[in-house]
Amino acid sequence: MMGRTRESGVMPTDPFSNAGLLCQACGFLLLDPQQAECGHRYCRRCVKALFRNKERVACLTCKKGLTSRQFHNDKAAENDALATEVACPNFDCSWTGTLKSYQDHACPPVVHCGTAMNAAFDLGNQDIEEEEKSSWSIMNPIMGDPTLNVEGVQMRVEALELMVLSLRRQLASQGAMVKSLQHNCSQYEKLLRLSQEKNKASKPMMPELVSTDGTLVWKVENFSKLMKEAKAGGKRSIYSPAFATHTFGYHLCVRLYPDGDGIGQGGHLSLFLALAKGPYDDILPWPFRQKVTFSLLDPTRKKSPIMATFLPDPHSSSFHQPRERLNVASGSPLFASHVEIPNYLKDDTLYLKVVVDLAGMEI
Repeated sequence: MMGRTRESGVMPTDPFSNAGLLCQACGFLLLDPQQAECGHRYCRRCVKALFRNKERVACLTCKKGLTSRQFHNDKAAENDALATEVACPNFDCSWTGTLKSYQDHACPPVVHCGTAMNAAFDLGNQDIEEEEKSSWSIMNPIMGDPTLNVEGVQMRVEALELMVLSLRRQLASQGAMVKSLQHNCSQYEKLLRLSQEKNKASKPMMPELVSTDGTLVWKVENFSKLMKEAKAGGKRSIYSPAFATHTFGYHLCVRLYPDGDGIGQGGHLSLFLALAKGPYDDILPWPFRQKVTFSLLDPTRKKSPIMATFLPDPHSSSFHQPRERLNVASGSPLFASHVEIPNYLKDDTLYLKVVVDLAGMEI
């Protein structure tokens, strides 16, 4: 099984809405992300560390067996991570900004819990023999006088005691800050609940689903513009409107990468299905197991549609009950070649169809 590693060392200021950009190994914001074939993402260095002296490991999240060849660069996730708002992990620093700008951020050398932990981590990676050579020793007299070493050790102990005291004071200060934040969060939650209840009372019917029969026909307009933005490193993907398998069923949407994602990047259009949080999730069977078919339709009806069908992996968290707004999308990174796409365009518009097989579904 995989071990835990450390990588970027920073967390998003809003970890809940950016949960899909956290490394499954170190738990921090992705750095040089790679996506495993099971759909989960890891930092590049975390992947290398996990495969040290191993040829096969198990995904931390879904336990699927993986080899190093089953990990691929995830440029879309990298762009999303670099654009994510983060806060400096130094407790004494109030800096916030994107992960990309954080790489140029430098904090003053202030001793606090965060730097102490990092120092301990860095020390663990140093050569032990070199540390022993450079450390003071009572058994090896300095300048022929062993008492100097005893005094030196005592001075170091006193210095460490002062450092521990300082860290305890900072910890107590942070504890008080956490309590204050918890109180503020509690007040915000009350206000949010009141606001939601008010909205429900004023808007009992919210037409947010485009269909409730397990079928979505998505009209993707201005495709050339979307492709140009994707190739330029701008907006890499777009989401479809939400649809449902039935009135009280699963809520879903589709994520489209015009210039591809993972192994499809640069040469294919990638299409993925994402389960969305729905009002009836608690009474639905999980994981989601229904067969899904993607189709790229020809508006002239002269050519057969390009189709791809997949069965959800019941071990993947992508198909378990959503805890956040959207699960990590999973599907077909090699859905349609860029060479084929012009033959299916009309007025710079693509027509995509998604069908969920409802056979055997428990309602």
